[in-house]
Amino acid sequence: MARVFPLRNVLRPYQLEVARAVLESVRRRLGLTFTVMMSRQAGKNELSAQMELYLLARHLHRPEELVKCAPTFDPQARISLRRLWQRLEEAGLGELASLEEGRAVRLGRARQLFLSAEPGAHVVGHTATLLLEVDEAQEVDREKFQRDFLPMVAATGATVVLYGTPWDGSTLLEEMAEHHRELERRDGVRRHFQWDWQEVARHNPAYARFV
Repeated sequence: MARVFPLRNVLRPYQLEVARAVLESVRRRLGLTFTVMMSRQAGKNELSAQMELYLLARHLHRPEELVKCAPTFDPQARISLRRLWQRLEEAGLGELASLEEGRAVRLGRARQLFLSAEPGAHVVGHTATLLLEVDEAQEVDREKFQRDFLPMVAATGATVVLYGTPWDGSTLLEEMAEHHRELERRDGVRRHFQWDWQEVARHNPAYARFV
């Protein structure tokens, strides 16, 4: 099987901080929930795709399920699906992978499923055994997340990651981030990761020139 390159070769230092925490939670079945806030184009989707690639490759001989949702399937979740497929091909794993119903990527026995978090989307019944991700979580309805998505990890101890950018302080993402800060003050376990554009620019010259 083709070699999957270590994440440190493809991710920037601030992305690696998240990857290490998330993958450790997955590996140890800690069932932690994380919030990740980055400026636009800072690389949260690349971080997500690289972690998905790593977990699929690591568990391709096991019937594991990863789930990622976004405020819409088209275009948001579909963009994430295409990015993961591209990373699989770049890693030399394309021949072992398959696309299922245009909504899931399978590698061996492991599968990454992409779903819509729109209020009317029918998603009940799915289970995340390793990882549940919420993209652009500041746009996801709080009730939808708690009623339809959070139960997907209830019986599995899967890790949960919410990505996005800060808005007005009242979104699902920001409320979860504040909750995580409070938990960190109690037990010292980092659950919230946030970087502004200056930190991103420090590691990405092209980004620095743009902003």
